[in-house]
Amino acid sequence: MAFYDAVSQVWNEKKDLSKGAIGKEVWNAIALHIQPNSKTLEFGCGLSTLLFDYAGHRHTAIDNSRQYIDLVKSHSPSEDTTIIFSDLNSLGFYDTIPQGPFHCILIDGPAGEGNRNGVLDIIIRLVIKGTVIVVDDTNRAKDKDLSEAIQQLFNAERVIEGETSHDRKFDLIIV
Repeated sequence: MAFYDAVSQVWNEKKDLSKGAIGKEVWNAIALHIQPNSKTLEFGCGLSTLLFDYAGHRHTAIDNSRQYIDLVKSHSPSEDTTIIFSDLNSLGFYDTIPQGPFHCILIDGPAGEGNRNGVLDIIIRLVIKGTVIVVDDTNRAKDKDLSEAIQQLFNAERVIEGETSHDRKFDLIIV
């Protein structure tokens, strides 16, 4: 998709973070499964935040990295995009999430093996039938375990397993 390439180029002009950025394959899978102007939520922020924003979604990103938040904000996202800092070391990281439901949830943060498991405690209140949940980095055992737990929790209607050109894997789960 030309859209991904254009936004990725803008992102990389500020700082090359492409190795950690959402892969084109992940974005294309998301774009095929959500409607325009969807209410979306992202754990983490970066290129994906700009993709959701520039595609016209009502997007919220939550991250524990002020560096990434500042970098995303330097691209002047629209007022439909909210970026929230939450300290991963505090007990309230997942308490900063706005009220759902969301049409799409991207779990691509917080960084680190097993740091994403807290989403299991709150995800039930964030979804509706048909919500698309994407767990990135399922090539890591703990993230694959998280994906499988989400699939089981919702008795997932459909799961698409994908791989990026950077040898990273992802699961797209439709609940």
